[in-house]
Amino acid sequence: MTTTWRVTFVALLLLLCGLTTTVSGQQPSVPIPGVTITCANEESTLVLQPTSGSAAGTAVCTVENPSSFIEEIDFEYDGDSVTLVGPESMSLGAGAEESITIIVRSDSLNPTLRNSTVTATVTSVQGGEWPSFLEQFSPSDESTILSQVDEFVDLGVTVSPEIVILSSELMQPMTATLRVSNDGNIDDNVEVEIQNSAALSDRSIEWNVTTSGDSTIPADGGSATFDIRFIPNPSMNDETFDLNIRIISSSGISNNVNLALTVNTSAPEESILDITAMNIPSWAYIAGGTLGILFVLAAALSISKRLRGNKGEYIEQEDFEDDVDLDDLDDLDDFGEDDLLDDLDDLDFADLD
Repeated sequence: MTTTWRVTFVALLLLLCGLTTTVSGQQPSVPIPGVTITCANEESTLVLQPTSGSAAGTAVCTVENPSSFIEEIDFEYDGDSVTLVGPESMSLGAGAEESITIIVRSDSLNPTLRNSTVTATVTSVQGGEWPSFLEQFSPSDESTILSQVDEFVDLGVTVSPEIVILSSELMQPMTATLRVSNDGNIDDNVEVEIQNSAALSDRSIEWNVTTSGDSTIPADGGSATFDIRFIPNPSMNDETFDLNIRIISSSGISNNVNLALTVNTSAPEESILDITAMNIPSWAYIAGGTLGILFVLAAALSISKRLRGNKGEYIEQEDFEDDVDLDDLDDLDDFGEDDLLDDLDDLDFADLD
């Protein structure tokens, strides 16, 4: 045994002898000072509940003084990427035990298993400070706390456009795009469902859901896009209704997300000649048809009479031309023209003066 160890051993014996003298009237036998600490989550994992960007939980550890002395005990905490908050020290009577509460907080929502350590060290026995040169022999004990952030899914969804317009006139398919995001700490496989799809089938509107990628949404802000395509019906009415869209999470019903999508349908424009929308009774169609036939017959009869009248006038004109000799008309014109010239020659313009 070296000199240093001999001195240390002698000092320890002297300390124990002093302690024995103090309690000799109470205890026939005196165990050496010591401490034990046992945490409830040495083997079972403490689940940290996420709240506002961080996660926290409460651990309980039991501290015991197995000696016959009053001890002052200090605590040290070594968190594995977590923060441990608990008492710094405590006083514990001989043979007593007491529980302490430790808050475990994580600023990361990563669900990695953490292994933290709590150390209890005796710093004073019977009110006497433990000699500094014997600190390496100070009675101490440690326990571990296993902790893990609870796994969770935090889904969010947006839709564009918020109103889908289907036209019976244009008959153009329309698409609503859903963007589903996941701010949780584990991936999630989702499914898109229209809960009241009967509102579409009753109107003979076809629809389907497609995605350009995987329906698994990564954690920590990952997202996926889903397209809902609507094919209009040519005989729709002018109306507006809402579709209840649900994003179903594979991690449990509590993580499902609901969304309302408004659908606006328009009927085809009515022509001014469209009599089907006038609610005309069948007898009116028969009467109208009869009047139409009578009108056509009357028009045909009128045209026939005009044709016969024009034919008679033409025949009379031909008879008149046959009775009149055109040569006689020429002689008449010549006669009038010659007489007029002779009269002009006989006129004495001097008489006018």
